[in-house]
Amino acid sequence: MRIRATKPEFWTSKTIAALPWDVRLVLKGLESYVDDNGVGKDDLALIASDVFPRDLVASPRDTLARLSEAITALADGGLIARYEWDGEDLLYIDKWNKLQRIDKPARGRYRRPDGTLEYSEDVNRDTYRSPRETVASPLEMCAPVTGEQGNRGTVSSPSADADAESDLGLDGFEEFWDIYAKKVGRKKAEQKWRLAVKKPDITASVLIRAATNYVNAQQAAGKHPEFTKDPATWLHGEHWTDEAPTNVRQLRTDDQGRTVLPPLPPRSPWGQS
Repeated sequence: MRIRATKPEFWTSKTIAALPWDVRLVLKGLESYVDDNGVGKDDLALIASDVFPRDLVASPRDTLARLSEAITALADGGLIARYEWDGEDLLYIDKWNKLQRIDKPARGRYRRPDGTLEYSEDVNRDTYRSPRETVASPLEMCAPVTGEQGNRGTVSSPSADADAESDLGLDGFEEFWDIYAKKVGRKKAEQKWRLAVKKPDITASVLIRAATNYVNAQQAAGKHPEFTKDPATWLHGEHWTDEAPTNVRQLRTDDQGRTVLPPLPPRSPWGQS
């Protein structure tokens, strides 16, 4: 953890005021968690152990669940960028150089979404944010600019063709997504799904069956969904190639033949067991 400053403007910002109070607290915690270049590992367990160690000991399930929701809200609000670089899941706090003045910054361990590493380097926000202030993915950042495409990962104007393009390669994804109780990183999961189904002999049904086995085995072992791999991580690691678990129970299906998972246990308020 690192000592960070908080500018007075933080408390009067309309953007910050639109966030729930606990999400604001997580943002301040992330500022102490990340390195001097504004980047840290996007790992719930590491963040919780640094920022909320006592809550994690008292109530690990609820702490991780609330932390996951808060980080998702910060990413959806454009205050942090979640991305992957060299196989590492990372997060970067937007406008870091404006938020924090660091006189003697330590060398960065992980690259920012635009590829820069050091605190002193200017950050090209266009490489990871669109005009609508949504986070762009590394795949979009690296994609060649063609046709009506403007800045990396953005489209000049909405159209029916663009909507159709966004759904390309996502057949079966909704059923896969519904398998998971831990629904975080949907955009990233969609990108990983598109890459997976392009592989030889990998179809939507293969992924759905393997993911069902994985989630079912986790539940059979008594593990809460917050301690399972999220959809994007599962796809990125090609865990459909893992050996089928031996403790898989038969789950019931609905009228459409879709898997119905057992209900989650009730969650208590933050920090309470």
